[in-house]
Amino acid sequence: MQTTSYYQPNYQTGTYDQRAGLGFQIPDKYPIEILIGQEKPQTETQEIEKLTISDESPIQPNQEYKGRMLNRGNDQQQKKALLDRMVAQAQDLGASGLMNVNYKVFSSAKTTGYILSGTAFRYVLKK
Repeated sequence: MQTTSYYQPNYQTGTYDQRAGLGFQIPDKYPIEILIGQEKPQTETQEIEKLTISDESPIQPNQEYKGRMLNRGNDQQQKKALLDRMVAQAQDLGASGLMNVNYKVFSSAKTTGYILSGTAFRYVLKK
């Protein structure tokens, strides 16, 4: 299982590479193309709409112990369910795919939340 860290060490350059935050590989089962992070389509496209799914909620008792936060964000199954929802929204718009798909988690002393964002696009036929 992959880590869900946003930064992964790059031992060749001595720096850290930023990841999209999903923490899992996109399966090939989606009916539209999914491009995570900075991946770009190989052919010409037209942007349809930027899509965002977000939520903020109070920290639950099972997320902290003695005042320290134990976990935050969503697990892998919840992230996949969110991505499924975004794919359905893109399909309703007639999109060929989603690009710039990113998942971010944020938290404060009393709340935690997430933002899943992406851009729906369709391929443009060359004339």
